[in-house]
Amino acid sequence: MLTYLMNVTGDILAVSIVLGVIFAYTDQKSKDAGKMIIRIGLFVGFVISIIRAYITNTKRLVNGWKVGARGYEASLIIFVLLIVTVIVFSIIAYTRKRSGKNELSVGFNVIIPVVLALLTASYMYGTFPNVYVYPFKFDTGGNGILSTDYLFRFGGYLLGILVSFLSAVAAYKICMVVENKGYGKMVSCAFYLLNTTFIVRIFAKLMLVLTPRKIIDSIKLFEFGANSNNHDSWYTYIGFIVLVVMCVVVWVGSFVKKEAYSTNAEHRKQRAIWRSGRRYSVVVLVCFVCAILCATWFVELNKVQIREAPVEDPEIIKDEAGEDVTLRVSLELVSDGHLHRFGYTTEDGNPVRFIVVLKQEGTTNYGIGLDACEICGEAGYYENGDGQVVCKKCQVVMNRFTIGMKGGCNPIIIDYDIDENYITIPVSELVNNESRFKK
Repeated sequence: MLTYLMNVTGDILAVSIVLGVIFAYTDQKSKDAGKMIIRIGLFVGFVISIIRAYITNTKRLVNGWKVGARGYEASLIIFVLLIVTVIVFSIIAYTRKRSGKNELSVGFNVIIPVVLALLTASYMYGTFPNVYVYPFKFDTGGNGILSTDYLFRFGGYLLGILVSFLSAVAAYKICMVVENKGYGKMVSCAFYLLNTTFIVRIFAKLMLVLTPRKIIDSIKLFEFGANSNNHDSWYTYIGFIVLVVMCVVVWVGSFVKKEAYSTNAEHRKQRAIWRSGRRYSVVVLVCFVCAILCATWFVELNKVQIREAPVEDPEIIKDEAGEDVTLRVSLELVSDGHLHRFGYTTEDGNPVRFIVVLKQEGTTNYGIGLDACEICGEAGYYENGDGQVVCKKCQVVMNRFTIGMKGGCNPIIIDYDIDENYITIPVSELVNNESRFKK
């Protein structure tokens, strides 16, 4: 249960907050046409994210091109460009409006809502597909959807969606109250800050894709991407901290701000807005606490007792100059069908691990890769009591026949050779990936 609560909130909670702020910003700055456009963008994002989830998880081809092969990188780049476009154009339009020039007023009414609608669709396209497919990947040991295991997992899944949805609604309501009470600049600042923060987040993800492939050859950028990924929960915290500041303003303003009114009905309406703001402030606080628990205490509660395979030492083959060239693993050692982990320490003192597991008895078909994956980092893998290879972090059970292939929570692939007696792995393969592992 906790696993999928953490997974869902980790995937979409930060984005939900940003979407709530985007909708409030658009509704305050645009007319009815702009409000309709942004909601169309939400619907389009919902549809295209479902399409992406379906295509990605059924490995469909479109005109012979495998969706996701380069589409992920392209979507990240387009996403960053959209955010930059929105921020730059809205600042220009706001500046001109403040100076009394109305030539760009169409920007608030049409152009900015259109770009924000595209940005909303991009947010959903990039983050929601994983959430859609979780219920189809619950591991219940073959007991089906009516089993207790499935219902517990589905309960955690629904709770994660509920927390994310309430966070989005609370973000929208708080921003609307703050705007209505004369603190509109705070909403604009929140809009710019959170979207700029996501530029950093997406840029870091892009570096994790481009640097391992040497499209951009920079260790520092890879380390930046890895650090961002390891501290991903902070992007959610930033969103909540921004909302908490607004909540404080709402609470203080509801008790100390004196507003003029001409009738008792108008006065009651003013107080009702403040009360609504206070209620949603409580919702923000509850969701913030839940986000912190998902990143801290729930992680500890969800830990299972893992019987790790020991880290073994491969045979090191040196060249004439005494430099480590290749690592060699005896097939006899790893032919028992169990998971084997091996370690190598680079010249910089970084321990790097890789795994070897026999996929099918009586063959030389081995699953070989790093003891780490692109999704869960260096968490690594263990073998459970049923002989299955399981990710330590997300508890996903690996299909042995996909180990050595890209995608999902599979081990990161590395180059290797197999002959009649040994598996040989170039030392350079491990050196190139040493930054994935902490010292």
